[in-house]
Amino acid sequence: MLNLSRLHLLSELAVLGTIAKVAEAVNLTRPAVSQQLAILEQETGTVLFERSGRGVQLTLAGESLVARAGKVLDLVSEIESDLASAKGSVAGEVRVSAFGSVATTFIPAVFESLIREYPQLDLRFEELEPGESLKAAAAKQVDLALVDDSISAEALWSMLYFRPVYEDHFAVVMAASHRLAGASSISVTDLKAENWAINRNAQTYKTQIVNACHEAGFTPRVVASCRNMAATLEMVRTGYVITVLPALALRAVAADAAFSVIPVHPLMMRRIFVAMAQGTFRRPAIAAVLKALDGVVPRFAEKLDIRSSDRA
Repeated sequence: MLNLSRLHLLSELAVLGTIAKVAEAVNLTRPAVSQQLAILEQETGTVLFERSGRGVQLTLAGESLVARAGKVLDLVSEIESDLASAKGSVAGEVRVSAFGSVATTFIPAVFESLIREYPQLDLRFEELEPGESLKAAAAKQVDLALVDDSISAEALWSMLYFRPVYEDHFAVVMAASHRLAGASSISVTDLKAENWAINRNAQTYKTQIVNACHEAGFTPRVVASCRNMAATLEMVRTGYVITVLPALALRAVAADAAFSVIPVHPLMMRRIFVAMAQGTFRRPAIAAVLKALDGVVPRFAEKLDIRSSDRA
């Protein structure tokens, strides 16, 4: 009979790509993980993975086993969730990950709500970029991962359950002294003659903005290529450049008299999701976090919706 723990290690290897990362995820040594995977190959009588550069790559047999084992592991997870649900108590450890703008908005409010209502919960948080969060959720390093649609999740759809959380709309950010700062809304076309600052580390958003400009008939004149949002905003503060950013990241900026945050059309947005292992949403502790998230998000949505903003 195949060992579930070894099947789980192979599933994690499929997601994380190296034995070292699997070892770190499950708190084992690299030799111990290698030994368990070698035993699994002996049990199945086939080669399940091969060395590939600095990592490993599953063989066709390995991929097939992971796909089929996933259904078994999901069923086990569902059984564990049902058993926890039967006990009824909201307690135990819950690990949450999220990227920067969610980490500074939704997450603290969610934790405050949970701490008040469920003092027996042991809450853990780690700030991770969306791609890292998805891998962590698939490898069961975190229970809940807040991610956006900046990365493709197709390869993990069979392993994870995705639940929509929020639609974050983009806005133009410019210095309050800018000639367009008094506008109630701005068309992308209105920005044709502007100098732009763009965060080059956020490639998906950069592509989305550049494509919107191309559809409006021009290529943005990017004169400031920054590695983070703080640098981007400081360049905007000078009045020399403008930028376009998601509203969720602009809470402090909207309150700063040095900036003007203006709705842009056509509407640009990103979608935020919470990802978790299949079946785990029935666990009382996970359900409590999701309920708290549902309560927190509408409050932020009301504060941050800049589509009808009249702020100049």
